[in-house]
Amino acid sequence: MQAGSTMSTRTSNLDQPLVSVVIPMHNSGAHIAETVQSVLDQTYGHLQIIAVDDASSDDTLDILGAIDDPRLEIVRLDTNGGAGNARNVGIDAASGRYLALLDSDDRWHPEKIESQLDFMRSSGATMCYTRYDLIDAENKLIGESGPLAQSVNYEELLRHCIIRTSSLVVDTDALTEPVHFPLIRKRQDFVFFLRLLKVLGRAHLLDRNLCSYRLHTGSVSSNKFKVIPFQWNVYRSQEGLSLVKSVRLMAGWFFNAGMVNANRAVQWMRSK
Repeated sequence: MQAGSTMSTRTSNLDQPLVSVVIPMHNSGAHIAETVQSVLDQTYGHLQIIAVDDASSDDTLDILGAIDDPRLEIVRLDTNGGAGNARNVGIDAASGRYLALLDSDDRWHPEKIESQLDFMRSSGATMCYTRYDLIDAENKLIGESGPLAQSVNYEELLRHCIIRTSSLVVDTDALTEPVHFPLIRKRQDFVFFLRLLKVLGRAHLLDRNLCSYRLHTGSVSSNKFKVIPFQWNVYRSQEGLSLVKSVRLMAGWFFNAGMVNANRAVQWMRSK
Protein backbone atom coordinates (compact mmCIF):
# COMPACT_ATOMS: atom_id res chain seq x y z
CA MET A 1 0.00 0.00 0.00
CA GLN A 2 1.05 3.60 -0.48
CA ALA A 3 1.59 5.62 2.68
CA GLY A 4 -0.19 8.95 2.51
CA SER A 5 -0.45 11.82 4.97
CA THR A 6 -3.84 11.51 6.67
CA MET A 7 -3.02 12.93 10.10
CA SER A 8 -5.97 15.36 9.93
CA THR A 9 -8.60 12.62 9.52
CA ARG A 10 -10.44 11.86 12.78
CA THR A 11 -12.93 9.24 13.86
CA SER A 12 -16.53 10.46 14.07
CA ASN A 13 -17.15 8.48 17.27
CA LEU A 14 -16.10 10.95 19.95
CA ASP A 15 -16.45 8.37 22.72
CA GLN A 16 -14.07 5.98 20.99
CA PRO A 17 -11.36 8.01 19.21
CA LEU A 18 -9.14 6.07 16.84
CA VAL A 19 -5.65 5.22 18.07
CA SER A 20 -2.98 4.74 15.39
CA VAL A 21 -0.19 2.35 16.38
CA VAL A 22 3.06 2.52 14.41
CA ILE A 23 5.36 -0.53 14.45
CA PRO A 24 8.64 -0.30 12.48
CA MET A 25 10.12 -3.67 11.51
CA HIS A 26 13.34 -4.99 10.04
CA ASN A 27 14.04 -8.73 10.15
CA SER A 28 11.71 -8.95 13.13
CA GLY A 29 10.42 -12.48 12.60
CA ALA A 30 11.49 -13.71 16.03
CA HIS A 31 9.01 -11.55 17.96
CA ILE A 32 6.73 -9.67 15.55
CA ALA A 33 3.75 -12.03 15.93
CA GLU A 34 3.78 -11.60 19.70
CA THR A 35 4.24 -7.85 19.38
CA VAL A 36 1.30 -7.38 17.02
CA GLN A 37 -0.86 -9.77 19.03
CA SER A 38 -0.28 -7.65 22.12
CA VAL A 39 -1.93 -4.78 20.23
CA LEU A 40 -4.79 -6.90 18.92
CA ASP A 41 -5.44 -8.08 22.49
CA GLN A 42 -5.93 -4.55 23.83
CA THR A 43 -9.08 -3.94 25.85
CA TYR A 44 -9.48 -0.79 23.74
CA GLY A 45 -10.41 -1.98 20.27
CA HIS A 46 -10.64 1.09 18.03
CA LEU A 47 -7.15 0.77 16.60
CA GLN A 48 -5.29 1.32 13.37
CA ILE A 49 -2.13 -0.79 13.39
CA ILE A 50 0.46 0.36 10.85
CA ALA A 51 3.31 -2.14 10.54
CA VAL A 52 6.08 -0.65 8.40
CA ASP A 53 8.47 -3.25 7.02
CA ASP A 54 11.89 -1.71 6.41
CA ALA A 55 13.01 -4.07 3.60
CA SER A 56 13.20 -7.23 5.72
CA SER A 57 14.97 -10.30 4.29
CA ASP A 58 13.58 -12.81 6.81
CA ASP A 59 10.05 -14.14 7.31
CA THR A 60 8.60 -10.99 8.91
CA LEU A 61 6.13 -10.33 6.09
CA ASP A 62 5.05 -13.97 5.89
CA ILE A 63 4.27 -13.96 9.61
CA LEU A 64 2.26 -10.76 9.36
CA GLY A 65 0.45 -12.02 6.27
CA ALA A 66 -0.98 -14.86 8.33
CA ILE A 67 -2.68 -12.42 10.75
CA ASP A 68 -6.27 -11.87 9.71
CA ASP A 69 -7.48 -8.62 11.26
CA PRO A 70 -8.79 -5.59 9.34
CA ARG A 71 -7.12 -3.21 11.79
CA LEU A 72 -3.67 -4.33 10.62
CA GLU A 73 -2.15 -2.39 7.72
CA ILE A 74 1.20 -3.44 6.28
CA VAL A 75 3.44 -0.92 4.53
CA ARG A 76 6.34 -2.44 2.59
CA LEU A 77 9.47 -0.38 1.95
CA ASP A 78 11.75 -1.58 -0.86
CA THR A 79 14.87 0.08 0.55
CA ASN A 80 16.12 -0.07 4.13
CA GLY A 81 16.03 3.48 5.45
CA GLY A 82 16.36 2.88 9.19
CA ALA A 83 13.92 2.92 12.10
CA GLY A 84 13.41 6.67 12.05
CA ASN A 85 12.34 6.69 8.42
CA ALA A 86 10.04 3.68 8.94
CA ARG A 87 8.37 5.39 11.89
CA ASN A 88 7.91 8.56 9.83
CA VAL A 89 6.19 6.59 7.07
CA GLY A 90 3.86 5.17 9.70
CA ILE A 91 3.19 8.60 11.22
CA ASP A 92 2.27 9.98 7.80
CA ALA A 93 -0.12 7.06 7.23
CA ALA A 94 -1.80 7.49 10.63
CA SER A 95 -5.41 8.67 10.72
CA GLY A 96 -6.13 8.45 14.46
CA ARG A 97 -6.44 11.24 16.96
CA TYR A 98 -3.98 9.43 19.21
CA LEU A 99 -0.56 8.18 18.11
CA ALA A 100 1.15 5.27 19.85
CA LEU A 101 4.52 3.71 19.03
CA LEU A 102 5.65 0.14 19.57
CA ASP A 103 9.03 -1.40 18.76
CA SER A 104 8.90 -4.71 16.92
CA ASP A 105 10.27 -6.80 19.80
CA ASP A 106 8.44 -5.08 22.66
CA ARG A 107 4.89 -5.82 23.77
CA TRP A 108 1.99 -4.14 25.53
CA HIS A 109 -0.06 -5.23 28.52
CA PRO A 110 -3.74 -5.69 27.49
CA GLU A 111 -5.05 -2.61 29.31
CA LYS A 112 -2.31 -0.21 28.17
CA ILE A 113 -4.15 1.93 25.64
CA GLU A 114 -7.42 2.04 27.55
CA SER A 115 -5.61 3.06 30.74
CA GLN A 116 -3.59 5.77 29.03
CA LEU A 117 -6.59 7.27 27.26
CA ASP A 118 -8.56 7.34 30.52
CA PHE A 119 -5.61 9.03 32.23
CA MET A 120 -5.14 11.56 29.44
CA ARG A 121 -8.82 12.49 29.40
CA SER A 122 -9.00 12.96 33.16
CA SER A 123 -5.69 14.80 33.54
CA GLY A 124 -5.66 16.80 30.33
CA ALA A 125 -2.26 15.33 29.39
CA THR A 126 -1.41 15.48 25.69
CA MET A 127 1.72 13.30 25.95
CA CYS A 128 1.75 10.26 28.22
CA TYR A 129 4.40 7.66 29.09
CA THR A 130 4.38 4.72 31.51
CA ARG A 131 6.69 2.50 33.48
CA TYR A 132 7.63 -0.81 31.88
CA ASP A 133 8.82 -4.34 32.57
CA LEU A 134 12.15 -5.72 31.37
CA ILE A 135 12.02 -9.12 29.65
CA ASP A 136 14.56 -11.29 27.86
CA ALA A 137 14.37 -13.00 24.46
CA GLU A 138 12.43 -15.91 25.97
CA ASN A 139 9.89 -13.60 27.69
CA LYS A 140 11.31 -14.21 31.14
CA LEU A 141 10.80 -11.26 33.47
CA ILE A 142 14.12 -9.59 34.30
CA GLY A 143 12.93 -6.61 36.30
CA GLU A 144 11.31 -3.26 35.70
CA SER A 145 12.12 0.33 34.90
CA GLY A 146 11.54 1.38 38.47
CA PRO A 147 10.23 4.80 39.59
CA LEU A 148 10.09 7.54 36.97
CA ALA A 149 9.46 11.27 37.25
CA GLN A 150 5.76 12.16 37.38
CA SER A 151 6.25 14.51 34.44
CA VAL A 152 9.06 15.89 32.32
CA ASN A 153 9.59 18.97 30.14
CA TYR A 154 12.17 19.74 27.44
CA GLU A 155 14.96 20.90 29.73
CA GLU A 156 14.45 17.98 32.12
CA LEU A 157 14.48 15.40 29.34
CA LEU A 158 17.71 16.87 27.95
CA ARG A 159 19.40 15.79 31.18
CA HIS A 160 18.00 12.25 31.23
CA CYS A 161 15.68 10.56 28.72
CA ILE A 162 13.27 8.57 30.87
CA ILE A 163 10.63 7.92 28.18
CA ARG A 164 10.49 4.51 26.51
CA THR A 165 9.27 4.67 22.90
CA SER A 166 6.85 1.74 23.32
CA SER A 167 5.20 3.42 26.32
CA LEU A 168 4.30 6.68 24.57
CA VAL A 169 0.86 7.94 23.53
CA VAL A 170 0.41 11.41 21.99
CA ASP A 171 -2.80 13.37 21.42
CA THR A 172 -2.18 14.68 17.89
CA ASP A 173 -5.05 17.16 18.23
CA ALA A 174 -2.60 19.20 20.31
CA LEU A 175 -0.15 19.39 17.37
CA THR A 176 -0.44 21.94 14.58
CA GLU A 177 1.37 19.50 12.24
CA PRO A 178 2.86 16.00 12.52
CA VAL A 179 6.17 15.68 14.38
CA HIS A 180 8.70 13.34 12.78
CA PHE A 181 11.80 11.41 13.76
CA PRO A 182 15.19 12.69 12.62
CA LEU A 183 17.00 10.56 10.04
CA ILE A 184 20.03 9.80 12.19
CA ARG A 185 21.55 6.43 13.08
CA LYS A 186 21.05 6.51 16.84
CA ARG A 187 19.10 8.52 19.42
CA GLN A 188 16.23 9.19 16.98
CA ASP A 189 13.69 8.53 19.72
CA PHE A 190 15.35 11.02 22.07
CA VAL A 191 15.21 13.79 19.46
CA PHE A 192 11.59 12.89 18.62
CA PHE A 193 10.57 13.26 22.28
CA LEU A 194 12.37 16.60 22.48
CA ARG A 195 10.58 17.81 19.36
CA LEU A 196 7.23 16.85 20.85
CA LEU A 197 8.02 18.59 24.12
CA LYS A 198 8.89 21.81 22.31
CA VAL A 199 5.27 21.88 21.13
CA LEU A 200 3.37 20.15 23.94
CA GLY A 201 5.35 21.53 26.88
CA ARG A 202 5.25 18.56 29.24
CA ALA A 203 4.79 14.78 29.18
CA HIS A 204 3.00 13.05 32.08
CA LEU A 205 3.56 9.66 33.66
CA LEU A 206 0.84 7.07 34.14
CA ASP A 207 2.58 5.37 37.04
CA ARG A 208 1.98 1.73 36.08
CA ASN A 209 3.93 -0.98 34.27
CA LEU A 210 1.96 -1.21 31.03
CA CYS A 211 4.46 -2.50 28.49
CA SER A 212 7.45 -4.81 28.26
CA TYR A 213 10.85 -3.73 26.95
CA ARG A 214 12.86 -6.64 25.59
CA LEU A 215 16.51 -6.69 26.57
CA HIS A 216 19.05 -8.71 24.63
CA THR A 217 22.46 -9.72 25.93
CA GLY A 218 24.21 -7.06 23.88
CA SER A 219 21.92 -4.27 25.08
CA VAL A 220 22.56 -5.14 28.72
CA SER A 221 26.32 -4.94 28.35
CA SER A 222 26.38 -2.12 25.78
CA ASN A 223 29.38 0.19 25.93
CA LYS A 224 28.20 3.73 26.56
CA PHE A 225 31.48 5.06 25.15
CA LYS A 226 30.26 4.00 21.69
CA VAL A 227 27.12 6.11 22.09
CA ILE A 228 28.98 9.30 23.08
CA PRO A 229 29.27 10.74 19.54
CA PHE A 230 25.59 10.15 18.88
CA GLN A 231 24.54 11.78 22.15
CA TRP A 232 26.87 14.68 21.41
CA ASN A 233 25.29 15.02 17.98
CA VAL A 234 21.87 15.40 19.61
CA TYR A 235 23.02 18.26 21.80
CA ARG A 236 25.17 20.11 19.30
CA SER A 237 23.72 19.37 15.84
CA GLN A 238 20.10 18.38 16.41
CA GLU A 239 19.31 20.81 19.25
CA GLY A 240 21.96 23.44 18.51
CA LEU A 241 23.00 23.84 22.14
CA SER A 242 26.07 25.78 23.21
CA LEU A 243 29.39 24.04 23.79
CA VAL A 244 29.30 24.70 27.53
CA LYS A 245 25.74 23.46 27.97
CA SER A 246 26.43 20.40 25.82
CA VAL A 247 29.47 19.44 27.88
CA ARG A 248 27.50 19.82 31.10
CA LEU A 249 24.63 17.73 29.75
CA MET A 250 27.02 15.06 28.46
CA ALA A 251 28.52 14.63 31.91
CA GLY A 252 25.09 14.19 33.47
CA TRP A 253 23.92 11.86 30.70
CA PHE A 254 26.96 9.62 31.05
CA PHE A 255 26.40 9.27 34.79
CA ASN A 256 22.67 8.58 34.44
CA ALA A 257 23.15 6.15 31.57
CA GLY A 258 25.80 4.29 33.53
CA MET A 259 23.49 3.94 36.52
CA VAL A 260 20.66 2.63 34.34
CA ASN A 261 22.93 0.09 32.64
CA ALA A 262 24.36 -1.06 35.96
CA ASN A 263 20.87 -1.53 37.41
CA ARG A 264 19.76 -3.51 34.36
CA ALA A 265 22.86 -5.69 34.53
CA VAL A 266 22.15 -6.49 38.19
CA GLN A 267 18.51 -7.33 37.42
CA TRP A 268 19.63 -9.49 34.49
CA MET A 269 22.05 -11.50 36.64
CA ARG A 270 19.50 -11.95 39.41
CA SER A 271 16.93 -13.26 36.92
CA LYS A 272 19.22 -16.01 35.63
